[in-house]
Amino acid sequence: MAPAANAVPAWALLLSMLVVSLVLIFAGRTVVKVVAFFAVGLVGASIGGSLATQYLAGSGSLGVLLGVILGFVMGGLFGVVLVMLGIGLVIGYGAYVLTQEFVTGDLIPLAAGFVFFLVGIALYNKILGLVTALAGGLLLFDVLTAYGMDPTLSIVLAGAAAVAGLWVQESLGRKNAVQPTVSNVGGQPSDHR
Repeated sequence: MAPAANAVPAWALLLSMLVVSLVLIFAGRTVVKVVAFFAVGLVGASIGGSLATQYLAGSGSLGVLLGVILGFVMGGLFGVVLVMLGIGLVIGYGAYVLTQEFVTGDLIPLAAGFVFFLVGIALYNKILGLVTALAGGLLLFDVLTAYGMDPTLSIVLAGAAAVAGLWVQESLGRKNAVQPTVSNVGGQPSDHR
């Protein structure tokens, strides 16, 4: 791997790191979900295809295609659920370990871990946006200091970009939420003559 890394110019590596940092900052939540969907979806497609050839051999290539498509969709959805469960587990385990530092016994730390596991699942979208914006900000800080920028200015710019990215991700999340529709039920009577 080292010879391949030496073949890549330093500016190209820094430019690609800059692009990745900005993508993480401003669209990290969506990127993580899409990557999880496609990565686990491809595994599901492989499993679905092999199961279809085994159990739907009489239906020919149509059965295999159906197995691949169904496996991809089910695997992709499972990948997104895994991201949600992973965030819940990390938050829950963190609460469990932190509670163990202050409380003796196992019952209260387990209860705190379970409650925060549920909180992590409920708030996984917001947590994922925060984590990706922070990770992108840290990467942006590394890129800016590698370009020779002052570390203090790099911290300020990376922090501002991370806050702006979190705001953008939250704004996009609110726009994608289902908006209630307003109807005229119980409102002003319409003028039909």
